[in-house]
Amino acid sequence: MNLQEKILKLKSKNENVITFAKAEKSKIDFVNAMLKNDNFVTIPFEYENFLLLSNGLIMPPIELYGSEDIERKEYNYKFPSIIEANKIFIQNKNPLMKNRVMLGTFIFDIIVFDGNDNFYKILNRFNFDTIETFKSFNELFDYISG
Repeated sequence: MNLQEKILKLKSKNENVITFAKAEKSKIDFVNAMLKNDNFVTIPFEYENFLLLSNGLIMPPIELYGSEDIERKEYNYKFPSIIEANKIFIQNKNPLMKNRVMLGTFIFDIIVFDGNDNFYKILNRFNFDTIETFKSFNELFDYISG
């Protein structure tokens, strides 16, 4: 089953799944340029493909960030972009995020792509210890979507 089919199946099984309009390639390129400028790893190709299907995803307690902030007026909330979500790490020049980028959250932990070994990981948000490791975005998506 491809990623688009997985997203559609997930939405049909769970009414709390929120997807967004497809990301524009130019906005993904902008995010990558910003990340590279701040010495972060850029968005991996598999995640870019996800963004071209849905510019983020919310399925409490999971969030996967997109290429731009999304205003959710009904909740008086702005769903953060990858840049916004990583801003604290960029500003603090957090050495534990070197060659990584946070792509989302899972329960109380963070989802990152680690450019040091090219794996997707779920990390403890406080000490950055690895909780789970995945070779591909598809593996990660299968794990977090149940």
